[in-house]
Amino acid sequence: MKEEEMVPKEFAEEGVAILAERLALLYYAFVRTAIEEFGEEKAEELTKRAISMYGGMSGGRTTETVRAQGLEPLLEHYSKGRDLPAVGWKASSLPIPDGVPDGYARKVEYCPFAKHWRELGFEKWGRLYCGVDQAKYAAYGKGFKCVHDKNMLDGDEYCVVRVERGNTQED
Repeated sequence: MKEEEMVPKEFAEEGVAILAERLALLYYAFVRTAIEEFGEEKAEELTKRAISMYGGMSGGRTTETVRAQGLEPLLEHYSKGRDLPAVGWKASSLPIPDGVPDGYARKVEYCPFAKHWRELGFEKWGRLYCGVDQAKYAAYGKGFKCVHDKNMLDGDEYCVVRVERGNTQED
């Protein structure tokens, strides 16, 4: 990117924050509409299906982006697949779990989606959205297993997202 095209980090963070708020509100509106139209049980089923499909699509696109760079879809290359913006979330790496040769864990201290869903009292339904992580990592490359060891929408102070090699068969 040319220097004259670069934007200040604060400007980029503000743009991501606005977009994250709008997406959180869109998800809220769709789920609320599904609840009103079909009731909670059917709305939950539909939401889980949609999030699984969306996560699979996201993981597949991440795989394509990584492979287009001539790289294998390994965890060390996941960030090169443009899954999420580099700004907007506050996350840090945690030590790799013992006995996990191909894995990592991240501590997420701020998630803009969780922020908005908590403000709306929408934790239960917002938590369903978090299933996107399991779906996208399962679809990425040869398939990985993702677990939320902690989640702000479950009442935890922060999220811990742990990922390790799952399916060893080529997708």
